[in-house]
Amino acid sequence: MPGNQPLRIVLTGAECTGKSTITSRAANHFEEPFSQEYVRHYVEKLDRPLEEKDLDPIFRGQLQFEDQAFAEARHYVFHDTNLISSILYADHYFNFRRNWMKETFRKREYAAYFLCEPDIPWQVDPGQRESPEERLKLQRLFEEILERYSIPYIRLRGSIEDRLNLIVQHLRDLG
Repeated sequence: MPGNQPLRIVLTGAECTGKSTITSRAANHFEEPFSQEYVRHYVEKLDRPLEEKDLDPIFRGQLQFEDQAFAEARHYVFHDTNLISSILYADHYFNFRRNWMKETFRKREYAAYFLCEPDIPWQVDPGQRESPEERLKLQRLFEEILERYSIPYIRLRGSIEDRLNLIVQHLRDLG
């Protein structure tokens, strides 16, 4: 590991693709910390739909969640999404783009990205998820943004165990 810094591992993808489950399972497997998706906590506290004015606090909150988990890590820190999700959703739902967000994202180093595929059953989560059709549309957007930023990624398919095994193997190979 360069400079003995923990490696940031990101699980990304559309809604309801197993990111939260896989993130916590991988963190438990390696006995390392993980950051949750900040927007989930933010939305749960709101008594209204998200608005454009919420995007800056969500972005900053995501940074804070990531950095808190990173501070506790020894070898790895697992992120249930990261800033790229915030950038994608802000653009998709609000046509909201800020250069400082993209610049902040580009300055952060993430060692590996795992793109969770939408091949697991859809689950309703009021206020958090839209629909199985929207999930497929968002998945394409995640693939596009990863390619736009030239971010290599590994696709996670199949059962939770299959996905976890692939992460474990990849991180062992990574060193």
